[in-house]
Amino acid sequence: MIKVIGKAFDVLEMLSGDPARPRGLGEIARQLRFHPATCANIMQALVQRNYVEQIAPKKGYLMGPAAYRLVSRGVYRQDLVAAARPHLAALAQAVNETVLLAVLRNGQRFILCQIDGTQAVQISNELLFQDRTYATATGRLLLAGLDQSGLDNVVARHGLPGAEWPGVRSAKDLKQSLAAIAQQGWACAPLSGDAVGIAFPVRQPDGKTAAAAGIFLPAYRFKGAHKRKIIGGLKKTAVAIGQELAVV
Repeated sequence: MIKVIGKAFDVLEMLSGDPARPRGLGEIARQLRFHPATCANIMQALVQRNYVEQIAPKKGYLMGPAAYRLVSRGVYRQDLVAAARPHLAALAQAVNETVLLAVLRNGQRFILCQIDGTQAVQISNELLFQDRTYATATGRLLLAGLDQSGLDNVVARHGLPGAEWPGVRSAKDLKQSLAAIAQQGWACAPLSGDAVGIAFPVRQPDGKTAAAAGIFLPAYRFKGAHKRKIIGGLKKTAVAIGQELAVV
């Protein structure tokens, strides 16, 4: 067991040496002198815990979001954050509310970037940064962007929402609720403490959802002209970020 732990750290140290360059399974096994089967098992475990991210089958591995969060080596998905930050900052200034960008990895929501407004009443960071994929607008929107296989994997790993999504009691309920979000094109979800969140998809050039742009605010402010400004502004912001990704 100690040797396996050591080998897992060897992998993380290797990937962190050049974090922007994907490494194939064969390259990792050769450089670290691992048996291919052992290397495959270690990589699978690290991917499951989000310390390593597999770009796509046979496309190689990179450091994952959990590793960046743990060791603070830099911003995860720098390309996405760089494209999004100016647009998020402009929106936060325009609506004076907390704006963020989130992604989904292995069924877990990760917040890449958050910009706060200057309102006297704000949503606490503890609420924003909890991994509450089923309970949040950004999480639900990201789940709505998955295909059936991806959703099945999330449910197999994390189970059904339970109390985090009232009214969704079965896999059928979940599928129908996510389909409704996909049809609407955006998500809105109440949060504990009389707060509300909304989210719009940031789409890749191929049309797939790359991230969710979201706003969280006290529910009493989400009404009237301010509500319309938030919804319209967030939709335009998500589209603008997607257009930035198309030219990167």
